[in-house]
Amino acid sequence: MMNSLKSQGSWLRAIAIFGLTGLASCSGTGGGADAPLAPVIVSEVDRKEMVLIPAGEFVMGTNKTDPENMHQKIGTVKPLYLDQHPEHKVNLEAYYIDRYEVTNREYQAFLDDTGYPDVPGNWENGMFLPGRENHPVTHVTWQEALTYALWAHKRLPSEAQWEKAARGPNGNLYPWGNEYQKGKGNIAIEGARDTAPVGSYPGDVSFYQVYDMAGNAMEWTRDWYRPYPGNTYNDSRFGEKFRVLRGTSYQKAGHYFLDAYQFAFARTEVDPEGYYENVGFRCVFIPSQRHS
Repeated sequence: MMNSLKSQGSWLRAIAIFGLTGLASCSGTGGGADAPLAPVIVSEVDRKEMVLIPAGEFVMGTNKTDPENMHQKIGTVKPLYLDQHPEHKVNLEAYYIDRYEVTNREYQAFLDDTGYPDVPGNWENGMFLPGRENHPVTHVTWQEALTYALWAHKRLPSEAQWEKAARGPNGNLYPWGNEYQKGKGNIAIEGARDTAPVGSYPGDVSFYQVYDMAGNAMEWTRDWYRPYPGNTYNDSRFGEKFRVLRGTSYQKAGHYFLDAYQFAFARTEVDPEGYYENVGFRCVFIPSQRHS
């Protein structure tokens, strides 16, 4: 991932624009509190299609190990898998998640509507490149992604919300199942080696019909990089310094094309003030937390 830093004033501008007072509702979630939730809704502000992830348990994390110490051979900082231990069950309330990653066109609508001054780092003269309107927006910091989410009356997904949407109720290793299939997604160096329009890889779809969770762009979550409950791995990077990315992406080179990074339980920690050529985001909406 290529990294740069943007102004730390972004968060103050987000507070000025939105006040961080909470989240409003999305349309199409049903009637009263006891009404069944619709399987698909369209969010009112950014008009993105969102799919329902039902309440219930799912399998999160892994117990895999790396007895060959592959991380030493490739020069990575941390051992493979240990920060993803242990495999455990998590119970989540129902929520909606964007079917596709936020695109350049949708991010432009956010900028136009709010006057938010910081544009993605790979845009030129304040505009995305021609022909890339449906590519996932990248080169945005964690704060900028969160500001978009607040504008859309949503939030960034937690790690658990992202992983459940990717793995389904049975804990699939990949969005489509338990066997890796080359060419299913825009992954590592086997794909376009660049972002592609969202949904361009129809095989990269999860049990819940959420697309591009294995490839195209890595995605911001709202969580700090912390150990899971019961994890015994001692890592000085744990804490409130790094935010977690989920999924993998296209790659031009580097260690992220290794098998270990292609599992749906893989997590990557990065500086939230950085922006990266292959990192975008999608949002979630929790019906139980909408304002009356």
